[in-house]
Amino acid sequence: MAAGLMVTSISKTYGQTKALTDVSLAIEPGRVVALIGHNGAGKSTLLRALSGAEVPDTGSIVVDGAADQFLSPADATAVGIACVYQELSLIGELTVAENLFLGTEETTGPLLNRKEMNRRADELCKEYGIPARGTDLVSRLPVAQRQLLEVVRGINRNAKYLLLDEPTTALEQEQVENLLDIIRRLTAERGLGVLLVDHKLDEVFAIADHIVGLSNGRIVLDSPADTVDRLKVIDAIVGDHATVDDSLFSHAELSVEDLEVMDEAKREDRFGDVVLAAEHLSGNGLAGVTLDVHAGEVLGIYGLIGAGRSRFLRTVYGAEPVAHGSLSLLGRPYAPKQPSDAIASGVAFLSEERKSDGFIPQMSSVDNAVLPVLGRYMKSGILNWKALRGSAREILSQVTIRGDISNPITSLSGGNQQKALFARATLQGPKLLLLDEPTKGVDIGAKREIHRIVKKLAREQNVAVIVVSSEEEELTMLADTIVVFRHGSCDGVAYPRSGITPAELRELAWAETKESA
Repeated sequence: MAAGLMVTSISKTYGQTKALTDVSLAIEPGRVVALIGHNGAGKSTLLRALSGAEVPDTGSIVVDGAADQFLSPADATAVGIACVYQELSLIGELTVAENLFLGTEETTGPLLNRKEMNRRADELCKEYGIPARGTDLVSRLPVAQRQLLEVVRGINRNAKYLLLDEPTTALEQEQVENLLDIIRRLTAERGLGVLLVDHKLDEVFAIADHIVGLSNGRIVLDSPADTVDRLKVIDAIVGDHATVDDSLFSHAELSVEDLEVMDEAKREDRFGDVVLAAEHLSGNGLAGVTLDVHAGEVLGIYGLIGAGRSRFLRTVYGAEPVAHGSLSLLGRPYAPKQPSDAIASGVAFLSEERKSDGFIPQMSSVDNAVLPVLGRYMKSGILNWKALRGSAREILSQVTIRGDISNPITSLSGGNQQKALFARATLQGPKLLLLDEPTKGVDIGAKREIHRIVKKLAREQNVAVIVVSSEEEELTMLADTIVVFRHGSCDGVAYPRSGITPAELRELAWAETKESA
């Protein structure tokens, strides 16, 4: 039987959105295939299809000569495919050893052999340069060490094909070099086939044998790494190779008010005073961020993964310290030491990871909505729950949530959970609203509703909004102006949405890489 992981003509559609169209590629044992592409190109969808997390609509997957249909991740694992996603899946409450051997535990008779698992975990950590022990709790490890542990866990399960989704994002340069050395060793000594999603071209050309480029769900580049020009790779990423599916943002689906918002000149005339100004903000992953946002303005932030977009929002919200440079809010110096300082100053934040730090799962939508404003309804140490929940229900009724808001918030769909969090932000009455990937994981209808809410907050309540999105098309429809982050920095140049295309945004995000080429 022919060895290799062969993908032939895979397609995947979500509603009206074509995530993948006739995608074919091959991962041979002992070789590294780099998968590159702009944000939203379909890279993560392809990984999920190969790992069994998604079932393609059409096409085939053949592993070592045998056709397979993966209906779950367990099916892919059974034939030797391991996937390390960008969103880590380790369980923080378990030890390093318990995570590494989860599902493949060592036993002596009916009992777990913890001593042996801890010993082997210690050996694996030492072998792969992770300064941790088998008995350490994963929750106490830095993100970079957890990222490496994810890779080691896949390797330890005797994977023949390893899928890596942006594995170096959280790593320092020395750790990146260590990981690349590990991959080289595994491909050479064990014949491991690797599919590496990476936007850092230095890493791609340092490790890849073959480069595949995706744009708008289609293959636009398929070439040996030693024969392709770096500029050609960049052009494959930033070029406008296919007509963007704009069905999510069709003018026919927008109201008269929405169309009015799209008139750039009218919008800019309505901007008020500067609400937030950042000057040369550096440290903690940022390398000089300068920008400002006005009352009534929706400022979009675009950039590659790891460019510092989320770190900037977390710094403004007080979840990360201000190291160097300065922030001002409403014309006054602003240096929040914790989120409660930001909330007291009129700043609201919707995290990208709503399930981990956006809400309390066991609480209802109503109770989650009131958490930031409890103090307003307290007198002599006693909460006026009737008034508090009444205000929350009134706000929640304005965002068309489908589901029972009295039940735990986890009973709602992802889109309705997100709308409940928007209601919470509205209840705060913020001067500045920070949104990190606000439509991530929601359906088309919820996306349109969220866009409507954002525009309404900016236009009717004069809120300054900063929105981070990996979808260029979303920013060019939702934001009034757009700035670009590169390697932790932002020069503050704001591009009107009517004057920039998705392809030009990609070009700007990759500009420094292109210049170095």
